[in-house]
Amino acid sequence: MKLDEIPEGTRVFIDANIFLYSAFKHPDFGQSCKSFFEHVREGKVAGCSSGFVLNEVFHKLMIAEVVKTFGVRARKAAGLLKDNPDTIAELSMVWTEMELIGSFNISLLSSQSFPAFVEMSRKYKLMATDAIHVSMMKLNEISNIATNDNDFERVEELIIWRP
Repeated sequence: MKLDEIPEGTRVFIDANIFLYSAFKHPDFGQSCKSFFEHVREGKVAGCSSGFVLNEVFHKLMIAEVVKTFGVRARKAAGLLKDNPDTIAELSMVWTEMELIGSFNISLLSSQSFPAFVEMSRKYKLMATDAIHVSMMKLNEISNIATNDNDFERVEELIIWRP
């Protein structure tokens, strides 16, 4: 199902790729994700995520900006930041994008999901990060997820909304 078909009032967990498609203006999915976030901001859709997801988004935005700004390969970007922490202050796009995300009216789920995420990984054959998302969703009684990650199809209880 498509992001633009989510019924008003639906509570949806937002995966990192949706944030990143919007931030990077992905040629195929960027506009759909941007429109989705406008619905969330307007309160038409109850968007939620986790600090875990936003940490992943923050990290990828930072690495992408380092690659673009300093001309290093992605695998060298973290090393550049560790060796030269002052370069973090030279970044700008990452701060702008994170402020924008902060304005989206997204609630953050906070709950302890260990050892539940271990069981989710085993049961649905999920990598650790996806298992954490599923366990947080289950603990918070959320069955809708905005994502473009096919691995969530193995969790039959989830309703997947794609860009």
